[in-house]
Amino acid sequence: MPIETWLPAVLGYLIPIGVLLLGWGGVEPRRSRRVLTLGSLAIALATIGYFAAGFALHLGGAEVMKPGQPGLHGLSGSWGPSKEWVLLGTKGFLLRADAATPEALSLFVIYLPMAATAVLLPSLSACGRARGWQVIVSGLFVAVVVFPLAACWVWGGGWLSQLGKSMNLGHGVVDYAGSAVVYLLGGSFALGALLGLGQRVPRGRVDEPEGMPPAHFPILATLGTLLFGLGWLGWSLSTPYHAFGAQLNLPLVAVNGLLAGAGGALASQLYCWLTLGHTDPLMAARGAAAGFVAVSAGAPFIPVWSALLLGAVAGVLIPPGVYLVERVLRLPDLSGAIPLGLIAGLLGTLSVPLLADGRWGQGWNGLVLDETQLRAGQGVTGFFPVANIGFVENGRGQSIAQLVGAAVLLLLGLLAGWLLYLAMSAPRRLRERSSRPSPGEVAAAEGMGSGQG
Repeated sequence: MPIETWLPAVLGYLIPIGVLLLGWGGVEPRRSRRVLTLGSLAIALATIGYFAAGFALHLGGAEVMKPGQPGLHGLSGSWGPSKEWVLLGTKGFLLRADAATPEALSLFVIYLPMAATAVLLPSLSACGRARGWQVIVSGLFVAVVVFPLAACWVWGGGWLSQLGKSMNLGHGVVDYAGSAVVYLLGGSFALGALLGLGQRVPRGRVDEPEGMPPAHFPILATLGTLLFGLGWLGWSLSTPYHAFGAQLNLPLVAVNGLLAGAGGALASQLYCWLTLGHTDPLMAARGAAAGFVAVSAGAPFIPVWSALLLGAVAGVLIPPGVYLVERVLRLPDLSGAIPLGLIAGLLGTLSVPLLADGRWGQGWNGLVLDETQLRAGQGVTGFFPVANIGFVENGRGQSIAQLVGAAVLLLLGLLAGWLLYLAMSAPRRLRERSSRPSPGEVAAAEGMGSGQG
């Protein structure tokens, strides 16, 4: 790997570290040690699980996706009804034999931080109420099955990426840096996990004033967001494998990321100032992270002004999203992983057909001009193509592709998290139900009490 490839890839490992610190910043001090321990275990489990099986399910058909790439002859297996409906990869388990070439190993290095981040989001969200072994099992399940399937479908030549060819839906699902594959998936799995656990936060008093969740470790949250942003820039500039063959403007990617992060931080603080009369350090950190998450899907394809606007919208939505999760749904998500993943990830995924102007992304997902109805030189395009060039509007097809991709990954994460934690918490529910007195016993106890009176 040349230095211009491995250095940004190494910086990408700051993404899960930043997410860990950001989640840690909102956790009560008495639980902070447990969160750090389980978060570190989640990263280790992501590495082992992705190495053992996740990488193969994700990129086992990498050579099929982009034929002729040197060093990928060991990743030549995929399974599905047809080439345009691939469901999973079948080669590269344990990175053995032909899958141990320098080129294949570099793919593992590049995508591992994304797998670790997808594991961390539900792990941080659930570790406040779930048992340690449950967090470990769920983290391994995400690394081995859930994330690899989603990554194969969108980043590994799978069926969602090929909707442009199979059903003429734009360029297929477009997600450059993980708005859907990492953050929407991780946030929806975290939501399903807490619903499966079935442990709600007690209702507060009616006259209790509303406020932002306390920032127990604001320095850690701020540092986490800074590291997250730096890692995001590094990983995005490493030109991940699913982007090979597409025409991209990497300086545009970097500028859009910086503007989105700044817009998210400023907008979240404006919201806090207008509603509470003061700024909030934890919401500033979460707002900036939401900006980076929201711009992840379309960073190479949207103009700079729209990146700033997109980040600002994500930053404004984060505080009410936290209120919705903690006060309305009464879910114990101290890390803020659910609103960060669900709201910002969904916003970023669905923003592509609204903001992509067609200047960049030619060849994305392997589409060539004679397989589309676009003008020569036109890339990923939404409802509003750039003016004065003659590009053709392609918003309907691209919006359907993004909606399908968002719905599939949201349901995958939600159902997987809910069913897994429902099954793991079933013994506890049975014990609680068996120890609960029956209505007859309650009535007898009340009758004895009234008779004594």
